[in-house]
Amino acid sequence: MTNKKSILLSVVAVAIFIGAISTASYAFFTTYVQTNNENNNNLVGGTAKLSTKFDDGETINFINMIPGDSITKTFSLENKGQDIRYKIVINDLINEFESYQDITYILKENDTILVENKVFPNVADNNELSTIRTLRNGEKNTYTLTITYQNTDNDQAPDMGKTISGKIFIQEV
Repeated sequence: MTNKKSILLSVVAVAIFIGAISTASYAFFTTYVQTNNENNNNLVGGTAKLSTKFDDGETINFINMIPGDSITKTFSLENKGQDIRYKIVINDLINEFESYQDITYILKENDTILVENKVFPNVADNNELSTIRTLRNGEKNTYTLTITYQNTDNDQAPDMGKTISGKIFIQEV
């Protein structure tokens, strides 16, 4: 009789272990989000689906700027799945400007200013353009990023011919 109890307890323990592993695997699957293609257009995984649309691509190329020049990038995010938390970042950043503090940006979400006149990142490890945002199921946000080379009284001649480039990227957090 003791042998049958041991076998029964062992079977129950194995079943509980398998159930726990399955539950953990399912939880990981439903929260895992990955880039669906190389051009950063869709994030999918489990029950999350975040679609991005860039009006003219995600790449920023600010070449041969003169003080007062601006560049604007417009893109939208749409969620058709589980709520998702994300940041807007710039990857593959190159900022050759010596007077990097003269390059500022404004980030708007649905015409509401999120970030105003902030110095544009100048090093790759400081590439966050936004704070953490949440996009709920069924929501769509449109973003406008305007980067401006400010015209100042400082000598800006050393920055002639310098460039800024990178890719706008949506990073899940």
